[in-house]
Amino acid sequence: MSNIHPIILEVAPSVSYVVYRRYKAFVEKDDIYQECIAWAMTRADDFDEMLNVEDADERKHNEQKIAWRMRRVAERYARKEKANKSGYQTSDEAYYQTATLGQLLPYVIASVLDGTVLEQAQEMIIDGQPKGSSSPAEGGTLLASLIDIKKAYLLLEPEDQNLLRYRHHDSYTFKQMSALLECAISTADRRCSVALRRLQDNLGGETPWK
Repeated sequence: MSNIHPIILEVAPSVSYVVYRRYKAFVEKDDIYQECIAWAMTRADDFDEMLNVEDADERKHNEQKIAWRMRRVAERYARKEKANKSGYQTSDEAYYQTATLGQLLPYVIASVLDGTVLEQAQEMIIDGQPKGSSSPAEGGTLLASLIDIKKAYLLLEPEDQNLLRYRHHDSYTFKQMSALLECAISTADRRCSVALRRLQDNLGGETPWK
């Protein structure tokens, strides 16, 4: 591996470990690492050019870009291994866009707080509420998506549940959120975004196939 840039050899173990923690029941960490290295070797010249720039900030940015790309490669490999060992196809996996989650959350949270039946929420959405761009996860029925999101929402910590409730059920503005949380508006925005991403993670995270 003499043609692999030293920074790549530093990045690969950390990327492998992060992905391994999520898929350790289905794949070995060393196999993920080897997949990362094999991928990097096919791009060794490009990565050398990116990591040998003189500007330190640009070099750090390029390192982060490579690590992000490597993680997606590792994630795809781990997901394929999981699918093979679990008896399904990766094409059967579902993913939820954050925009879609934001549009469906009011109905999901209402069912948690008020006991609204999700079948009724389904009819309310179909009868005229805008759904926006479709998500790959919506390949099945809308009701199935609502059920999945509700299960994932209930897995969140109470703090994240409350943040999503204020923002998506009670329709608080970020200014109102900042007053409630006693923080800057930008901090309120960030905390709501983090809570939404945690919900997305409970549903399988972003698609690694793009």
